[in-house]
Amino acid sequence: MNKFLIVDDSSSARYLLKSYLSRFGECHEAEHGRDGVKMFGKALLDGVPYNLVVMDIMMPKMDGHMAVAKLRELEAKAGAPEPVRVVMLSSLDDPRNMLRAQFESGSDLYLTKPVEFQTLKEMLVSFGLVDEPALPVKPFGDEV
Repeated sequence: MNKFLIVDDSSSARYLLKSYLSRFGECHEAEHGRDGVKMFGKALLDGVPYNLVVMDIMMPKMDGHMAVAKLRELEAKAGAPEPVRVVMLSSLDDPRNMLRAQFESGSDLYLTKPVEFQTLKEMLVSFGLVDEPALPVKPFGDEV
């Protein structure tokens, strides 16, 4: 079973992402980068790492760029056989943040908010986390 970590300071963004991603695996949430890094590290130590991390960029306490860099450091120290897939998610659509997310921070993909279910589903298929055809799209609100 897939295990996803959603890190975003917006409770509504976390709710929406969880409603989409919970169809494909177990979802855990963190309100800011620092908590996300702690949860990620604990999962690595416990031997049940995340398959995917969805990380907002602009957050208090620790932004997404710093948090993803810390995730990559934790993976290296733990000798993780395969790096976790990381998607940076932001309302910022400027090229500077996109390039920084993918080439400096170590993310695999950059998506702008608001993200749609179909986009996330296609991303999961491309990462090999779900097979095609995926679950049928349900109307928003049927996820609980």
